[in-house]
Amino acid sequence: MKDESILCSFPDAIEAIQKARIACKFKAGQVIFYAGNDSLGIFTIQSGLVKLEVTSPTGAAHTLRLMGPGGALGYRSLFANEPYHASAIAVEDCELCFISKADIMHVFSKHPEMALKLLEHVSKDLRIAEQKWMGQMDKGAAERIADALLFLQDHFAHQNWTRREIAQWAGTTPETVIRTLAQFEKDGLIDQTDGRSIRIISREKLLERISTPGL
Repeated sequence: MKDESILCSFPDAIEAIQKARIACKFKAGQVIFYAGNDSLGIFTIQSGLVKLEVTSPTGAAHTLRLMGPGGALGYRSLFANEPYHASAIAVEDCELCFISKADIMHVFSKHPEMALKLLEHVSKDLRIAEQKWMGQMDKGAAERIADALLFLQDHFAHQNWTRREIAQWAGTTPETVIRTLAQFEKDGLIDQTDGRSIRIISREKLLERISTPGL
């Protein structure tokens, strides 16, 4: 399978990457690495969906990012020379490629332009994380949940998200998500009559909930 990740965007380095990488598979729900563990190298996603998750001091889980094919995991901790700041968990069955720290550093020494490209990627990730955090600061739970529904539908429409997963992305509790979804359904914004899946009926009204808090 061809690796479409950032690591294979430099033709001169492809041969070295191909020799160094190790294919690995993870089942849905399986942990790829834990927060606090030492960085071992870089993972690239070939297929499937992975989430980065942190746990607050109160024990609540929060989803920082969701990544599909082409995404890379572990590079921030690699560059910072510090333990993983979040746990990586397979949302669905995944195929990944792993390149050890020693191997990737050897590739970087031969192709420093690749290291600079990854640093650029780190900077963009930080900007996205800051935008998500800022976007949630002034929103109530209902607005964050509406925002989460639209984001997940736009980017990962194939996946049926549990109420707990929606809560982790929206920064609230599963109980709040359940109550809010019931109200959204009563207001004709969504439909959840077939159980787990949620069908958005009125995207425009959901957007109004985000832009007009308390509506």
